[in-house]
Amino acid sequence: MEINDYIERIIEKDNVDDMYELSNILEDLMELIEVKDKPNYKKYSMKLYKMAYGNNLTKELAEEIVSQMRPYGQKWSFNQATDVKERYGLNDIKSADFYAVMNSAYNDYHDIFDENVDMYVKFAVDFIKDEDAREGKVLTYFV
Repeated sequence: MEINDYIERIIEKDNVDDMYELSNILEDLMELIEVKDKPNYKKYSMKLYKMAYGNNLTKELAEEIVSQMRPYGQKWSFNQATDVKERYGLNDIKSADFYAVMNSAYNDYHDIFDENVDMYVKFAVDFIKDEDAREGKVLTYFV
């Protein structure tokens, strides 16, 4: 029997305990891959992420991305960025996307925009709502 056959059978049985055990096995294997083969670890991690969340940034991933931004790092916390988004009536934009793009713009364009929040908001809206962008543009851009 092949691994795919085992996995199909586990799925067909629909046993929650077996699903958790399969998850534990996958986690162990991913830890081994992370040590031995970083590029494939990143590739498979992103495949798993997209299976779980689609092409959407989660708050947790957005915070991880922002924590690595240079030269300034995080300017606005997730809650602060969400407050700005709501003040501007941008309810059709996902908070995680807005948070990541606002902080990215601050890190990349601070010399141009200085502390002008309006400019960062305009940039973020234009970036996120880009008409010819593919679905999941923000996730794709950052990862």
